[in-house]
Amino acid sequence: MIIVTGGTHGIGRACVERLAPRGVVFTGRDREAGEALAAATPGAHFVQGDVTHEADCRRAVEAALDLGGGRLHGLVNNAGLGRRMDFAQAEIADWDAVMNANARSAFLFTRHALAGLRAGKGAVVNIASVAGRAGEEGLALYCASKAAVIAMTQALALEYGAEVRFNAICPGQIATRMMDKVLADPLRLEQLELRIPAGRLGTPGEVGDVAAWLLSEASSYVNGAVLTVDGGETAGLRTPRLPKSAAAG
Repeated sequence: MIIVTGGTHGIGRACVERLAPRGVVFTGRDREAGEALAAATPGAHFVQGDVTHEADCRRAVEAALDLGGGRLHGLVNNAGLGRRMDFAQAEIADWDAVMNANARSAFLFTRHALAGLRAGKGAVVNIASVAGRAGEEGLALYCASKAAVIAMTQALALEYGAEVRFNAICPGQIATRMMDKVLADPLRLEQLELRIPAGRLGTPGEVGDVAAWLLSEASSYVNGAVLTVDGGETAGLRTPRLPKSAAAG
């Protein structure tokens, strides 16, 4: 049995769809979306809850353990929160909200699932971000939270690598709900795509495919890795390019 947090939308949903044949328990706050996905996806079981609440995390893990006979074969810590803001305007409540959703939730699920993962010789995939490897203006809190996820991944890979593999994925610009404002603005979208050698945003499924591989035997010797899935955006510096609209003018 595999657990996916934040599985009702975006990258989490893509992970659920790809992993469901192996048996998945997924979480989310959106009950309607979760129940609809579970009904449409054989092998997927929905547990409604908030990943910032320890009782909800424990309940989801217990459900997966019950279905898996006490063994877990995987955990995808995907649930998270993005909050773009001027750092000078950030309050303690903003810091706590972002850290709790992104880093604390990964700690809680991993801690409660660890015994089952060790019993099942499982693997953990933490969905971090390219923002956890380099700063981004307006995202100091988010960057800090994702950097914490990456560091925890690497530490646990050293501590438990003989029994449980730990790896992280750092998505770049992926077409999820977090990108709705960009997707609705053709000029902003074009400017963003110019930064990406692939010339486009990624899809949730492209991240889900990497997560599924990391939870498979095909990656049995991959432990402590931090894999970037960003179309080449953070590979290095690019020569500035003009948007097609500006070039045409």
